[in-house]
Amino acid sequence: MTLRIQKITPEEFQNFYNTFGGEKTFLQSIPYGELRILMNEKTVRYGIFDYQNLIGVFQYQKVLAKRGKYLFCPHGPLLKAEKQDEALQYFLQYFVDLGKTEKVDFVRVSPLLSPDRIKAFKAQRYQPSAPYMQTPERTIVLDITKTEEELLKEMKKSMRYEVRRIEKSGITVEMKKDEKALQTFWDIHHATVNRKGFTPFPLSMTRKELAAFQNDAQIFTSYLEGESMASSLILFDKTSAYYHQGSSYPHKLPVAHATLWAAIKEAKNRGCTEFNFWGVSEAENKKHPWYGLSRFKRAFGGTEKHYMHAQDHKITAKYYLTRLIETVERFKKGY
Repeated sequence: MTLRIQKITPEEFQNFYNTFGGEKTFLQSIPYGELRILMNEKTVRYGIFDYQNLIGVFQYQKVLAKRGKYLFCPHGPLLKAEKQDEALQYFLQYFVDLGKTEKVDFVRVSPLLSPDRIKAFKAQRYQPSAPYMQTPERTIVLDITKTEEELLKEMKKSMRYEVRRIEKSGITVEMKKDEKALQTFWDIHHATVNRKGFTPFPLSMTRKELAAFQNDAQIFTSYLEGESMASSLILFDKTSAYYHQGSSYPHKLPVAHATLWAAIKEAKNRGCTEFNFWGVSEAENKKHPWYGLSRFKRAFGGTEKHYMHAQDHKITAKYYLTRLIETVERFKKGY
């Protein structure tokens, strides 16, 4: 065995993340880890080495929930193609050992791998987790290396019509991340929560998110006749932009479309190559709570990606209590 795992510095970790050419999202970035630290969650970062070569990284959070303590590795590990299968098996066993050392009830991995890679997890006695999606497993990714006109042509006809009438309708979009922008976002978000009945991110978490991501987190707010109508929180890294949160007041004009079109153009200006619309539900499931939002995201075009469901490894019997509670919650939410 030539593989080993050891802690690495934030600089080493972020440099690997920035240059990694495989599937990745901001959930394995240093700013996201800093966000979890601001939320009082222990965050640890490791490198996977083949001799002296760094071939993979992962960061995890230690979650201290009343229902059960666990280690969570969201959208990780990030593994180079060389020795990927061997490195994955090594990581999966090592992560269980970490869980035992940290004295948690189970470990959870939500990998950016194809569902057909499930055999590797079964071999290490992992099982599918109870939550519907603790992290996005199905998303739409838009190639934004194309020109704006090409992007418009590849949209659904209805979306192309709405985007083209943004300026004609007198809608303007402002990109900011100050306290005023956050409060505007939150006012619209709160109204959307009351209307749709979903569980929101806490305001305190969103404020910490803006602090942790610094210039790589921006709020795009659309205005109509001086009144704020829609707001979206977008995260950026070196290659991608992510539609992380969004809300809007009901309106016949494309006020929500405007925030995302402005964000896509900003991502292009930053040199990003793709725009990630984050989570979507199955296209055919019209009863799903996310169906309307998912249809809205799909109308922008792009490629749909489907990743493996989160996988758990039980360490103590308390895991079964967590699984029962999470299963009940999933059904209550209509997933």
